[in-house]
Amino acid sequence: MPKRIIIKGGEITEEKEAPVIEPVKTEEKTEDVKSIKTAIEEVSIVKTPLLEEDREISETEIDVETAFEELKKKIEEIKTREKVTQQKFRDQPDMSVAILKKILQKWDLLREEVRKSITEVIDKCRRLKTMYEAKFSRLEEELYFNQIELDTLRELEERGEPISISKKEELEKMVPELVKELAKTDEKHKEIDAKIEELKRMNNNIYEVTAYKELAVKLFEEMATIVQERRGEEALPALRAQIDSIAQREGIPREYATIYVYKKLLKK
Repeated sequence: MPKRIIIKGGEITEEKEAPVIEPVKTEEKTEDVKSIKTAIEEVSIVKTPLLEEDREISETEIDVETAFEELKKKIEEIKTREKVTQQKFRDQPDMSVAILKKILQKWDLLREEVRKSITEVIDKCRRLKTMYEAKFSRLEEELYFNQIELDTLRELEERGEPISISKKEELEKMVPELVKELAKTDEKHKEIDAKIEELKRMNNNIYEVTAYKELAVKLFEEMATIVQERRGEEALPALRAQIDSIAQREGIPREYATIYVYKKLLKK
């Protein structure tokens, strides 16, 4: 707009321009407020991405289960060898105790290999246990934090204060899920703990775990019937004592001592 010339008291002056007032951009301010509000809501909810953690745990679980199944196969293989060896010792009259002991030494070497495998599986289980513990700790922290956030929102709502309904709904959905996941993780932790203890017992009692006992039990029952018919009930303690004596004297397991006495009894 052109300036107007004003003549006043013989002086010539220019009319001053009125200051220009820019309109307030209310839309931009509204957007800024929304952004700040959204940022506050996002910070107030703790939820850790689980994809990587779950993948690592799943892979380790598969690794543990595979190793445990392989271990059971090795144990069953030794049991099968024991079964066949006992049958051979029973059926072959000319199979000496000396030959038997040399064969049993080979099975003892296999047992040592199984013990090494047990140790390896225990190590895998302990790694998985550590992962469960880390996950449990994280879930527990998230649960307590989000429970506090939810309770805070509910209290503010009761007072009539404005709250984020979407945030409240999200927390109401999230908290039960965290409780469920926490219980599931705790159960898995207990299961892996029990498996570790089972493996330790197996390692400490490797012979009992890999021994085949069914044949010896059957033969003892047959002998018990025979000696009881001949000598009465008092013959049973004597039979057991004889088996124990042979096992100690010959340095062979009780199952083979039972077969040894059985073969001798049938010759009479």
